[in-house]
Amino acid sequence: MSGLIKTFQEATLLQCGFLDKLVDLDMASVAAFSESMVDFFKATPDNKFVYGLAAGRSALALYSFLQLIQNHFDNVFPFTLEDPVQRHYRPGKNLAIAISGSGETLSVNKYIDDFITRGGEIKLITANEEGTACKMVREYERGTVLVIKARTKYATDKDKRSRLSPMGTEFELEVLAFLNALFVDLQSRLNGVCESSCPGYQSRILDFKENALLISKMDETDPGQLDHWFKKLLPRSGRYVIGGVGRSGLVARAFEMRLTHLNKISYWERDFNTPSFQIGDVYIPITGNGNTYEALEGTVTALSKDADVMPITANPSSRQVAILEKRGKKKDIAIIPVKPEYAGLFSGDTSSTTWLMSDYTKFRSPIFEISASIFTNSVVAVGAEFLGIMEEGMKRMHV
Repeated sequence: MSGLIKTFQEATLLQCGFLDKLVDLDMASVAAFSESMVDFFKATPDNKFVYGLAAGRSALALYSFLQLIQNHFDNVFPFTLEDPVQRHYRPGKNLAIAISGSGETLSVNKYIDDFITRGGEIKLITANEEGTACKMVREYERGTVLVIKARTKYATDKDKRSRLSPMGTEFELEVLAFLNALFVDLQSRLNGVCESSCPGYQSRILDFKENALLISKMDETDPGQLDHWFKKLLPRSGRYVIGGVGRSGLVARAFEMRLTHLNKISYWERDFNTPSFQIGDVYIPITGNGNTYEALEGTVTALSKDADVMPITANPSSRQVAILEKRGKKKDIAIIPVKPEYAGLFSGDTSSTTWLMSDYTKFRSPIFEISASIFTNSVVAVGAEFLGIMEEGMKRMHV
C-alpha cells in the first residue's frame, strides 16, 4: 500500500495548491463580489430569502454557505432547487446565489432564467467564462459574476489532476473554501470595515491550507495508520453507509457520491432507501467532535450488526473513539489533524441527545469541514488507483 500513501499525499498537496489559487484571485473582484451582497444582508425587520442554485457536489459546497447564513441571520431563509422560485419570491427580498463550474447545468440555468424573468438579484460563481450561465448573468443588469478558473467534470485534458482530483473536485473544493472565507469578509463589511485587500478572507484561506498540509503528513505522525485504514476500507464487496449531520453531513454526502462514482454500493445514512446494516458493510460517520448523537447511535447500531465502523473525526478523546477502542478497533479511526490552536475545539466526550445545534457549533470556524473534504477527496483518489478506475470510468457512473 506504500504507493497508495504516496497517491494520498500527492492528492492532498494538489488540493493545497487549489487553496493557494484562492489567495491569488484578484482581490478587487473578491471585494466587489462581497460588497454586492452587503445591502441584502443588512439588518431589516423583513424576512428575506436566499436561493441556492446548484446541482450535485457544487450544491453541497453552496449549502455549507447557506447554513452559515441561516446560523447568523435570524430573518434570512435559504432555499434550494427543490423550492420553486415562485413560491417564495418577493420583490426586493430575494437573492439567488448560483454555482456552476461548466455553466451548462440545465436545472441551474432554468432557475437563473426564472430569477431574471422576475427581476431578482443573482450572484454567479463559475469556472467557464464562455458558459451559458455566465453569459446570461453578465447580460443581466442585476447580475454579478465571479470566475474561479478550475478544472470541471467536463475537462478533457489528461494531466495529473484527472487522476488525483477527478470530475470537478477542484472547482467544488475551491467554491467550498471560497464561500466560507468570503463570509468572514462579508461580516466585516456589515460591521463597517471595508478593506479592498479582504484581509479576513485571505487569512481564512491560509488557515484552511495550513490545516490541510497537516493531512499530507498523517502517515509520518502515525506510521501505518493510513495503510491499515485503506486496506480495510477499499477491498470489500459490502455496502458503504456514510453518515454526518450539519456541515459535516454535507461533506458526507459529497463523499458518498464519489463512492458511487467508484462503482461502490453506497448510501447516505439519512436517505429513505438506506438499508439496515449487515456483515460486510462499513459505516463511515464524519463528525468533527466525535460526539454527535446521530453518529454515536449509528456506530452502536452498526457494531451490533457486525458491520465495520470507520469514523472520520478530529477528536481523539471523543465517545466515538472510546467505543471503538473498547473493541480493539482504534486503528479503524481516521483522525484528521488540526493546528494546536484548534485542538481545544475538538476534545472531550460531551454528547447531546438532540440534533439542534449549540451556538458553539453554529459559529465556529468550519476548519474540520474543509479538512474533511480534502481528506475524503484524497481517499477517492486512492480508491480510484486501488480499484484501477480512470476518470472516464467515473464519468460513466455520474448522473
